[in-house]
Amino acid sequence: MSLRSRLLIALSTTVLGSTVASAGLVTVTSYEMNNGNGASQYTTPTGGQNYFDFTYTKTGEGSPTANAGKNGSQSSIPYNGVNDAPLSGGTGKLTDGVKASDNFSLVSGTDGTISNGWTVAGSPYYGGLNGGPSQYVGWKYQDPTILFNLTGGQAVTSISIYAAANKSGGLVGAPANIALSLNGTLLDPSLYTLSSVAYKPGSNPYAGSTDLITLTLKNPVPSAFSFGLQFFRGPLLQDGYDYWNQYYDPVTKTFNDPLSGFDTSAYYPNLEPWIMLSEVEFNAAVPEPSTWVMMIAGFAGLGFMAYRRKARQPALATA
Repeated sequence: MSLRSRLLIALSTTVLGSTVASAGLVTVTSYEMNNGNGASQYTTPTGGQNYFDFTYTKTGEGSPTANAGKNGSQSSIPYNGVNDAPLSGGTGKLTDGVKASDNFSLVSGTDGTISNGWTVAGSPYYGGLNGGPSQYVGWKYQDPTILFNLTGGQAVTSISIYAAANKSGGLVGAPANIALSLNGTLLDPSLYTLSSVAYKPGSNPYAGSTDLITLTLKNPVPSAFSFGLQFFRGPLLQDGYDYWNQYYDPVTKTFNDPLSGFDTSAYYPNLEPWIMLSEVEFNAAVPEPSTWVMMIAGFAGLGFMAYRRKARQPALATA
C-alpha cells in the first residue's frame, strides 16, 4: 500500500469513536464527469431518448453549459476512454433534489423533457409527466466516474444514490458495485458498506423501477475531501438474454443488432448495457468540537509523517 493510501486511511481513523450531531445533507458545490449517452447509442430502432445532464450549469452562469446538451460519446460503442462532452465546474440533474420515482423510459426525451414512454398517453402516470424535465442521466457500455466537491466543515457519514433498478427493462440495470476514492486515492472497500432498497414514494406502480443505494462509511470523512464514485455495471439480466435471442441468427451464427456493440460489449462480457442515475446525496453529521480536535491532530500528524519521509530521501546527485 502506498504512503498516500496509508495517510488517507490514518486520517479516516482519527475520527473513530468520535461523537457527531446535527445530521443533514452536505451541499455539492460542483461535480465533474463525462456527459451521458443518447440516441446514437440507443439499442432499439424505436428509441430516440437522450440521457444527458441537460441542466448542468457552471457556477455563476445563468444557463446550462454547451456540453450539457451533447452526447458523452459520438461512437455507437461508447467506452470510458471517450470524453466527448466533459462537464466540470457546476451542478445539474444529479444534485437538483429530484429523485426519479418512475421508470427511466417515462422520464426521458430527446431534448431534456419527457416525451415518450411505455404506457398509453391516457395513463395518469404518463400524461402528468409528459413535457416535464427528464430525471435520469445514463451511460451505455461504461462504468462512469463522477467526482464530487462539497462544502467544508462537515463530516460525511453516508452517500445516497438513486439509480434505475434491475428489471427496469430496456437493458438497464442497477450498478453492481461502487468504488469510492477520496482526494484521488481509492479507498479500501473494507472501510465502507453498500446496501440497496426499492425506492417507492406514493402509489405510482413505476416507482419500483428506482433503487436507493446507500454507501455507508465506517468512519466519518471530512467534507473538504473530494469524493470520487465509479459505478460498475452488473451482470446481464433477462431482458438482455431476450434481446440476444431476438436478434441472433443460429443459421448464420450472426447477431443482427440494429445498433452495434451489444454482442461484444454486453452479451459476451455478461454485463447489462446501461446504468441510469437520478440523484446523489451526501449525508453528514456536524462533528462535536472534540471531533474537530481529533481531525486537526490527524492532519498535523499526517503532515509530520510526510515531512519525515521527505527528509529521509537522499538528495539527487548533480553533474
